[in-house]
Amino acid sequence: MLSTLLFGEPLGTRGGLSVEALGAELDRALRAVVALLGREAGPSDAHNQAALEWGRILQSPRDYPGIAARRAALLFALHTLPAVRRHYAQAEPELVVDLERRVLPAVVPAFLAGMAQRPEALVVLTSTLSTMWREPLGEAGVVPGAPPRPPGAPGQQGEGQAGRGARA
Repeated sequence: MLSTLLFGEPLGTRGGLSVEALGAELDRALRAVVALLGREAGPSDAHNQAALEWGRILQSPRDYPGIAARRAALLFALHTLPAVRRHYAQAEPELVVDLERRVLPAVVPAFLAGMAQRPEALVVLTSTLSTMWREPLGEAGVVPGAPPRPPGAPGQQGEGQAGRGARA
């Protein structure tokens, strides 16, 4: 179940999935993502580099930082690969739609801008926004209570940056 892979078992029902079992399930999911990339991208330097980096995650210990790195990698795969979203949407469609449309577009760019150095922060923030913070995050262009956006700002209704650039 995706929610358990990403956020752990609910506190009231803990006891079933050990850290080793969780790590093994995350490893299985990440290996499937690497295989998917290989099928979609084919042999290339980019795929070889991605496989190398994901292999480093898979080789890390199954401790708190290792599990956080695996979860962050799965969140990144969910953000970037439609096939991964489709797979997990079969069992948890509401979670996948919320992650795809509201949560991940708000958190992944900041994670990448920080050189992906804090995977646990990505996991905790994603969990918080998915389970406790249900308000819009700007995916519809307007955040209730926020100051108005300047014309042409990302998410602004009407003409945006692309519209102005098309006339230049």
